[in-house]
Amino acid sequence: QVRKLGYEFRFVELAQDISGRMPAYVVSRVMSALEGRGVKNGRVLLLGLTYKADIADDRETPARDVVRELRKVGLRAVGHDPHLDSFDVDGELLAMATDLGAALGDCDVAVVLQWHSQYEPAEIVARAPFVFDTRGRLAGPNVERL
Repeated sequence: QVRKLGYEFRFVELAQDISGRMPAYVVSRVMSALEGRGVKNGRVLLLGLTYKADIADDRETPARDVVRELRKVGLRAVGHDPHLDSFDVDGELLAMATDLGAALGDCDVAVVLQWHSQYEPAEIVARAPFVFDTRGRLAGPNVERL
């Protein structure tokens, strides 16, 4: 609407550009962190796939772009979201973990994409070998924040 009136909307356009680049940036940071730990072809557990916390709406979620980027670089991803039974990315279902504790122990990195109130910070930090936290909720020696 603002553009139709002839005004510049540079700030919003810049924010959209940054948001659009964030999934690739997250994946590159995860890859660098894994390589720094000597892990190749790591198993990635994506925590929180919905657009907003504590809801089941996965429309417009950046998690799909993160999965696409992970697929491009050959990393295997599994998802977990207490509000979703399945997660489709370009017609292909993402494998979904039903037992969070087991999935945390079976991954090389847990990537927090969306924070749901059902997640227990202490459990995630204690069980995952490494956590990449895009939400800034966790702390610990095995946690790296965006």
